[in-house]
Amino acid sequence: MRIVKKPEERKAEMVAAAAKLFAQQGFVRTSVAEIVSAVDVAKGLFYYYFTTKDDMVKAVVEGYCSYLGSLAEKIADGEGTGAQKFEKLMNLEAWQQCFTAPLAADLCLPQHAALYADMCDRMFAHMKEPLEKMTVQALKEKGVEPKDAGIIVGTGLYGILMMARRGEMNMAKAREMIERLLAGAEHFAA
Repeated sequence: MRIVKKPEERKAEMVAAAAKLFAQQGFVRTSVAEIVSAVDVAKGLFYYYFTTKDDMVKAVVEGYCSYLGSLAEKIADGEGTGAQKFEKLMNLEAWQQCFTAPLAADLCLPQHAALYADMCDRMFAHMKEPLEKMTVQALKEKGVEPKDAGIIVGTGLYGILMMARRGEMNMAKAREMIERLLAGAEHFAA
C-alpha cells in the first residue's frame, strides 16, 4: 500500500533519491525506473513532475547549487578578510562531494553540453552575490575601488567552470588563480 503525501514532499523525495543515485553512478547510468523504485512510486508519477530525465538532472543540480550558494553566503557574511573568505570557500568539502561525483563527469560529456551550461547558469545565480561581496571586500582591503566586482566574478566563475568542463581546471588551480588575482588586485584600479 502506497502512502499518500503532499505533492511537494513526494517531488522532493524523488529529487533526493535521484541525487543519491546520480552521485553514485551518474545520471547516464541511472534509469527513471531506479529513481521511482527508490521512493516506491509509480513511473507515471515521475512524469507528472518531470517531463524528461534531463528535468530531473536540472532539479538535482539546482539543489547542489542552492546548497553551495547558501554556504558561500554564510562565508561572505562571516568573519575574516576577503582573502580568508575565498580560502574558506575553496576548501569546502561540499565542492568535492558535488563536483567530483559521477554526476559531474556525466555533465562534462559533449552530448550534455546544454545541461552543463544550465548548471553554470544555476551556479552563477546562486554564487554571484556572495562572491561579489567577497570580491568587493578583498579589493577594498587592497585599496582598490571595486567598481567592476560583478564583471570580475562573472568572468572568473564562468571561466573556471568552462575550463573545468574541458579538464583544464581543478580546485587547486582555481584556488591558485583566485589567490593570484587577489594578490594583484591593484591592477584592477583603472
